Amino acid sequence: MVKRGRRRAKGKEDFARGRAKRQERDKVLIVTEGEKTEPDYFRRLISELGLTTAKVRITGEGGSAPISVVEMAEGILEHDDDYEQIYMVFDRDRHASYDDAIAKTAILKGRSGFDDKTVVAVTSVPCFEIWYSLHVSESCKPYCSTSTGGSPAKSLISDLKRAKLNGVALFSEYEKSGCKKQFFEIAPQREVAKQRAERILQRARQAGDKEHHENPSTRVHFIVGALEKLSKS
Repeated sequence: MVKRGRRRAKGKEDFARGRAKRQERDKVLIVTEGEKTEPDYFRRLISELGLTTAKVRITGEGGSAPISVVEMAEGILEHDDDYEQIYMVFDRDRHASYDDAIAKTAILKGRSGFDDKTVVAVTSVPCFEIWYSLHVSESCKPYCSTSTGGSPAKSLISDLKRAKLNGVALFSEYEKSGCKKQFFEIAPQREVAKQRAERILQRARQAGDKEHHENPSTRVHFIVGALEKLSKS
């Protein structure tokens, strides 16, 4: 009779290797259009969730045009394709390359070896601040250029500054340089904002609106949900 070797008990090194592999699989890349607004929010979020920059890389060097955000992500992935979740964050506003950036994201998703990766264009119509607005307001008002030439983004930010939560206009002094003053005040409303964002997309789909052109809308909650899930893993 051949004696079978006893299975070796797993030691600390085995668990360490398993943990390292999980961490590698979980790596997240977030490339944003804005140099300050979006990176500031996401850095504060990963800090609150107890995540690290080793696990979540955030870069605001994507440039001011949506297409440049996708190109920046491509450049990063050329040198390091270990990221399992790739999010490209950009606004609709009045950007000429918006649709091109969405199309290029689909091409990136279809690259060889990317089948199991999450590759998402995280769009906001008209701009990222609609995510903040959903924390303090249920308004689904669409935003377009004004008769005087003002941008849709400026119109939304103007409304955001006036919106009140429990009688307080939290964003009355908001500047696009960051959300230091508001981040922790709106944090308790994050789940509400996620639900509102999803409802808006659902209604837009039911109405037959073109994807990524739902006005207003945001997909920022996709990243927020993914990071929250990652923090619990």
